[in-house]
Amino acid sequence: MTQVGEGIQAPGKEDPEKSIKAEVIELEFLKSFKACLAQAEIKPPHWPATKSKANESSKAVVFKFNNRGTQKAKVKIKVTSKGYSGNGKLTGIFQRFEFEGSIPLSSGEHTVEVTLKEPPTNLTWAKGDIFWGIDATDRSVSAGKTHAEIFFIFADPALQPCFARTGVWIEALRFLFKSSSVNGEQKMPAAVEKVTQCCFALPNHKYDVSRGAPAYGGASGIFHLKRYIDNSLGFVNCYDQTYAVIALSAALGIGVDGLFLEPFGYIRTVNLVGWGRCNNPFPGRLPTSKYLVVDPRDPDRSGFGNHMFCEFSAKIYDACAGPVKGNVDRAGYVSATIDTVTPPGAGPSGTAAGMVGIARLGAAVVGVQ
Repeated sequence: MTQVGEGIQAPGKEDPEKSIKAEVIELEFLKSFKACLAQAEIKPPHWPATKSKANESSKAVVFKFNNRGTQKAKVKIKVTSKGYSGNGKLTGIFQRFEFEGSIPLSSGEHTVEVTLKEPPTNLTWAKGDIFWGIDATDRSVSAGKTHAEIFFIFADPALQPCFARTGVWIEALRFLFKSSSVNGEQKMPAAVEKVTQCCFALPNHKYDVSRGAPAYGGASGIFHLKRYIDNSLGFVNCYDQTYAVIALSAALGIGVDGLFLEPFGYIRTVNLVGWGRCNNPFPGRLPTSKYLVVDPRDPDRSGFGNHMFCEFSAKIYDACAGPVKGNVDRAGYVSATIDTVTPPGAGPSGTAAGMVGIARLGAAVVGVQ
């Protein structure tokens, strides 16, 4: 067809006995994943809907990427025509994507099913106007535009415990696509790596070097996701960081496990979230920055009594210390992170065999608030 919206008739003499006009009046995406905004379930239709200054929709939708033939929508469209019968083609151009379906050319309100012809093959966030047009036998006409916001992710987030009740939070997806580099990823391990790096690098989150206390729910089983992604100034601990990686990965449709290790021991000199290089996470002396790295045998050196981190596909991800982004297994994590040079009289250090899933701590279901 011609460029949608041009309204150019086919070459030749115009037939004065024939005319056609069309206008889309409603849009509903079919079989999208369950989603919510402000913890209220998003229900169709998906247009008309409020559009924000950031070009975001109050009726955003979520699909699986790389799943050709399954991303469909119902378009309610009013056609006013004279001299036409049979069917034409309805097309919706949405950035680099194209929806297509068959539409009756007779006058009336028609509900037409369209299919996304070439869905994306990776994580994608698309927002903007869909420009609709009709190809009739002898002309192409514009049918208006509708605004849409669509996320294409790995799988249904509602299959993960934290989003089973409400569906995926649109706020969580927006946060990820704005704050991390997940856009364009095709493989789950790479996406978990990007989520881990995002959580580790948030500018206003720092490890609580006073007590190591959780600020966003910790190991309670409920993670305060809204406060976490608001990115206000706040301290975190390893429990917070672990639940953040679990919940945000779940928003992309990825099931990440949490691991708990007690005792843990002394960390090698690695980066501690918000502080930089550290082998002494609880300095107890001022100025704090001066005592984050001390002699490994310093009798005042502190360690982690216990520690929590993530595992996906038999690889470790730690958004608290390291960061560790899927480049080692359990044994490799112990070797790379737990120091073997310790103060005199130090207690036992953690081992790979001592790692347990957080489900065994009574936190089988990670809820979000």
